[in-house]
Amino acid sequence: MESIKPRQGINFIVDETKSSEGSEKQSGNNIGKTTVIRLINFCLGGSDKGIYQSKEFKNNLNEEVKAFLIDNGVVITLQLRDDLDDPFSRQIEIRRNFLSNRKKILEINEQTVKVKDLDSELKRLILGYEEDKPTFKQLKAKNIRDEAERLENTVRVLGNFGKPEEYEALYLFWLGVNYPSAEKKRSLLEEKRIEDTLYKRLISDNSESKIQQFLNIVERDIEQLEKKKHNFNINEDYENDLKSLNKVRARLNSLYAKQSQLSLRKELIEESRVELERDIANEEISQIAELYSQAKVIIPDLQKSYEDIVAFHNQMISEKIHYVTEELPSLREQLIKTVSDIQLNLSKEQQFVDSLQKADAVDELQVIITELNGMYEQKGRLEEKSDQLQKTKAILTRIEKDLSVIDASIFSLNDLIQERVSSFNGFFSDISQRLYGEKFAMSATFEKAKKSESSFYKLYIDSLNGQTGTGKKKGEIAAFDIAYVKFSDKEQIPNLHFILHDQMEVVDDNQIIGLVREVIDANCQFVVPILRDKLPDELDKPEYRALALSQNDKLFRI
Repeated sequence: MESIKPRQGINFIVDETKSSEGSEKQSGNNIGKTTVIRLINFCLGGSDKGIYQSKEFKNNLNEEVKAFLIDNGVVITLQLRDDLDDPFSRQIEIRRNFLSNRKKILEINEQTVKVKDLDSELKRLILGYEEDKPTFKQLKAKNIRDEAERLENTVRVLGNFGKPEEYEALYLFWLGVNYPSAEKKRSLLEEKRIEDTLYKRLISDNSESKIQQFLNIVERDIEQLEKKKHNFNINEDYENDLKSLNKVRARLNSLYAKQSQLSLRKELIEESRVELERDIANEEISQIAELYSQAKVIIPDLQKSYEDIVAFHNQMISEKIHYVTEELPSLREQLIKTVSDIQLNLSKEQQFVDSLQKADAVDELQVIITELNGMYEQKGRLEEKSDQLQKTKAILTRIEKDLSVIDASIFSLNDLIQERVSSFNGFFSDISQRLYGEKFAMSATFEKAKKSESSFYKLYIDSLNGQTGTGKKKGEIAAFDIAYVKFSDKEQIPNLHFILHDQMEVVDDNQIIGLVREVIDANCQFVVPILRDKLPDELDKPEYRALALSQNDKLFRI
C-alpha cells in the first residue's frame, strides 16, 4: 500500500479501467477506490468488515484481502490536522490494525485506546464535544457517505433505525444549538417505551374497571365469611389459638400478595426479554436480508450496509435487553426470601391447625377459613394488579410531564433554530442555484412523531420543482455538504472539514465541474472515487487526483 495525501479542495480517486470496443467493460470493482473511504472510516471507529466483506451477504468474503490485512499485520494510519497549510498546527494521529487480543493496535497520538472508548475520545479530541449524544459515529455520518442511507438521503443519515430523539439531537448539533437535555430526553423516551409495554400487558387481560368490580365482589364475599367465622361459639383457649392462627394467616396473605407481585414483575420482564431476543436479526435468514435481496433485484446499483445495520440493530436490542432485565437479580433474591418466609409461616399455621382440631366445630370452621384464605389470596392478586396499573399510569404521567417541560425548553429555541436554518440556506440555495439553476432550501419543523405525544425537530430539503432525479439528488447532497462546511465555519460550529462521497458517476459532467469550483471555494477536502470514463476532460489533471488505481495497480497490490 502507498501513502495517500489528499489536498485542500477536490481529490479524485480515479479508476483507470477503460472500456474496450466490441467487448464488455473490464470491471472496475475490487480495485480499492471505495476501500480508501472505508479505511478512513475504519480509523474513525467504523467496522473492518466492510473492507473485505460483501455489504449484502455476510458470508461473501474477499478472503484474499482479509488474509493480506491479517497475515501482514497491516496498520492503517490516519492523520488529521487543524490546518493543512500549517505544518505546526494541532495534529491527531489514529492507528488501527486488523488483529485481535494482544496483537490489536488501536492508538490515538501513540496512546492505546479501548474500542468502547474510541467514539467518545474521537468526539472529544476532534470536535471538543463531551455530551453522550450525538455520538461521533452519528456526527461523522454526514461526512462519510459510502452507504446507501447516506448516499440517498441528504439529512436522514442515520437510516430508518435512527430514533426521532437521536435525529433531533444530531440536527440541533448541526445547527450549533446547545441541547443539554438530549440524553435526559432519550432516557425518558426509553423508560416510556418500557412502561407503555408493561401497561398494555397489564390491561390485556382485564381493564381497570373490571379489576375494581372483581375486587368489590371478593371483598363482599370476605365480609360474609368473616361474619360466619365470628358467630362460632368457642371457648377462650380456642379463641386465643384462633387469633394466633389468624395472625399467621394474615402474614401468609401478605406474603402471597408480595409473591404474586414479584412473580408478575419477573414474568413481565422475562416476557419482554424473550420478545426483544426474537427481534435480534439473524444475518442469514432475517427479513432484513430478504428485503435487501428484493431491493437488489429492483435496484441493481443499490449499496446497503447490511452488516453495519444488523450490528447497529442488534446493539440497540442488546441495550434494551440490559435495561429491561437489570432488575431481575434483585427480583429473584426477593422471591427466594418470600418463598422461605411462606414455608416458615405455613409450618406455624399447621401447628395451630393441629391444636384447633381438638376443639368442637373445627371442621366447619376450617372450611370457612380455607375459603377465606382463597378469597384473601384472590384479593391480593387483584390489588397487586390494580396497584401496578396505578403505579404504571403515575410513571407515564410523570414521564409525559417531564417530556413536556423538555419539549417546551427546546421549542423556546425556535427563533434561534430558524435563524440558523436561514443562515445555512444562504449558502445552500446559492450553491444549488449555481449548479442547477434552482434553489434548494432546508426547513426545520417541531412536530409530533408517529404513535407518540412527544415532539421532535425534523429537517426537510425541498426545491421549487419538487423531487429530484438520482443524478441531481447526488448533486443536492454534495451541495448540502459543501454548504454546511461554509455555514459551520461562519457560525463557529465544530465540524469535520473533509467530505467523502461514493458513486458520483451518475452526476452530470457540468455539475461535477461546478461542484469542483464550489469545493475550491470552501475550506474542506472533498474525496470522490470515480471512473476515469466518467471524469470530465478538464478535470482529468494531476492536481485533482489523490490516487489512481486500475486492475493492474490495485490499492492493496495483491
